[in-house]
Amino acid sequence: MTKIPENIRQAYGPLPHGWKLEKLKFFVDVRNSNVDKTINDDEDPVRLCNYTDIYYNDRITPSLPFMEGSATKAEIDRFQLKRGQVIITKDSEGWDDIGIPALVAEDMPDVLCGYHLSILEPGPEIDGGFLAWLCRSGPLNDQFKTAANGVTRFGLGQYPMKNAFIVVPPIEEQKRVSKFLDQKTARIDGLIRKTTGGALGTKALRDLPNHRDRSLCGQLLEYRAALITAAVTGKIMSLR
Repeated sequence: MTKIPENIRQAYGPLPHGWKLEKLKFFVDVRNSNVDKTINDDEDPVRLCNYTDIYYNDRITPSLPFMEGSATKAEIDRFQLKRGQVIITKDSEGWDDIGIPALVAEDMPDVLCGYHLSILEPGPEIDGGFLAWLCRSGPLNDQFKTAANGVTRFGLGQYPMKNAFIVVPPIEEQKRVSKFLDQKTARIDGLIRKTTGGALGTKALRDLPNHRDRSLCGQLLEYRAALITAAVTGKIMSLR
């Protein structure tokens, strides 16, 4: 039986019956990409999903303007994007940009996960949508951030990523949580975009000239973060 540190138990709090805490590696395959931006004549042409594609998008779809690249057949087999995968940022200039996730919306065999990113590929007991929301929650994202090493640049290794603790509800509960958060956060994001002129995130807040607008958007982002954590840890029992 896996021993769960007390600080992890406290971070997730009491869980509903049937929900459990386990290490990520038992349910998710983790692969750090080594596909760089160099185009080589002896490799196959591909498109690359890069850091900024993940950083600025909650979902990765074929409509994004992926850059051109090249890769070996082994790299294509290992790092092509598949529906339900979650891609996260594993390297960054700031520790607070570690572990930012995006959900792969559909199979894209000609698009590869680029450098500075990791693929989290869920097994049969984990829903990809739920995993993406879980990566945005405080209890898991804080584990990623605190495990990142560096001074002027930070990096998250495979060992702490694989050994981070995640909450695992029954699969149907995961799907309900994911659908609930898709709907609720879309409304919150709509309010934020209306105020910022279309942008999301903390940088959009800093760029707002009006203090009242910054305060409003800050409160909305805080509520959004709290809602995500509450939902993925089973604190919202009526997911409608």
